[in-house]
Amino acid sequence: MKKTNVYLVGAGPGDVELLTLKAVKILEQADVVLYDALVNIESLYFCKKDVITVNVGKRKDKHLLIQNEINELILKYAKEDKLVVRLKGGTPFVFGRGYEEINFLNQHGIDVEVISGVSSTTAVPESFNIALIDRNYSDAYRTITGHDINIFKAIVTHFHERENLIIMMGAHNTKIIVTHLLEIGFPHDLPIAFLSQGTTENATKIISNLEEVSKKESVFFEKLRSLTPIIIYIGRTINAQKSFSY
Repeated sequence: MKKTNVYLVGAGPGDVELLTLKAVKILEQADVVLYDALVNIESLYFCKKDVITVNVGKRKDKHLLIQNEINELILKYAKEDKLVVRLKGGTPFVFGRGYEEINFLNQHGIDVEVISGVSSTTAVPESFNIALIDRNYSDAYRTITGHDINIFKAIVTHFHERENLIIMMGAHNTKIIVTHLLEIGFPHDLPIAFLSQGTTENATKIISNLEEVSKKESVFFEKLRSLTPIIIYIGRTINAQKSFSY
């Protein structure tokens, strides 16, 4: 049986206390940690003093290393018989390209164990007391990226009253996204929330509706870009906050 010495670990949405116990245990043993840009740096406090840490973060138009270089770096340390943790924001297989790293390592005879994390797609809305499903408003939610607007348009082709949209990586295309939704029949009064850095002390929430956002000046969209990472939440479930009874 092969020994596993590479772990693909989800760091969660930002709050270091949302790391899983399993993630903490493997971080305590790690010899090398390669971490993403969205990982809370406090996650590394669980590591040994002599741990090697490498920032391999990728943000829009700012890549410290390209994916192939990250793959080769993991392989290099794994071949040195070090316990390697590839630490990813959220959970590895939700927009994390984790499968690419696993496939590459498997091709070189390296086994990998995946340690799932808390996904920002669910944790961030919840941190703002916004439900993904609410029996009064919705029965489904769809999670999609907004960075490739052509793919977004091809997937989101019509409105369903009982479905919410969770859009990741869409801050730079917000104006185009909102325009498209209105053009395909999304209601003008449909609530939209911009949820920035949820679960952290820098959390910010902006709530509006599609029509209001479509009429915003460029300064509004510049502000959104400055607040990234942002989750764009669209759906009437946002209104559930107003109907809480205490």
